[in-house]
Amino acid sequence: MRTCCLAGTALKEMTQKSVPNSHHGVTLIELLIVLAVMAILLATAVPSYQRYTLRVHRTEAIRMLLLASMCQERLYASKGSYDTQQCHPGSEHQRYEVSYQPPDTPGRTYVAIAIPKGAQLADPCGSLSLDQNGARGISASGTSVMKCWNGR
Repeated sequence: MRTCCLAGTALKEMTQKSVPNSHHGVTLIELLIVLAVMAILLATAVPSYQRYTLRVHRTEAIRMLLLASMCQERLYASKGSYDTQQCHPGSEHQRYEVSYQPPDTPGRTYVAIAIPKGAQLADPCGSLSLDQNGARGISASGTSVMKCWNGR
């Protein structure tokens, strides 16, 4: 019985010697460093993501303008004139509102305009436009039409 107790004591001493006096947990400095790195990553990632979402929604507006243009061209091919009272594509995201500028010559011209709404007002391109000749436009100054129309 004595050997059993000695073996238990020896095992206890061995485990105590093999585990040094270590601290478990995170120091305040380590926590601050992690928080600083996360803040730097967020400071660069969030604006980039916001620019990306604006560009994606702008692409949706371009799609709606092209749909309106195709509809107007079908009307012109079948009736011989454009009709701005028809062909109003809807937006499921409600980021842009597509409308028509009053035509200079009714039935002969049209200008479809995509006007940003809500969070899309922060888009540097502003409103997008497309006319019967395929001319593309933007309402913002200081930005190229080619950049806003994604190279189209």
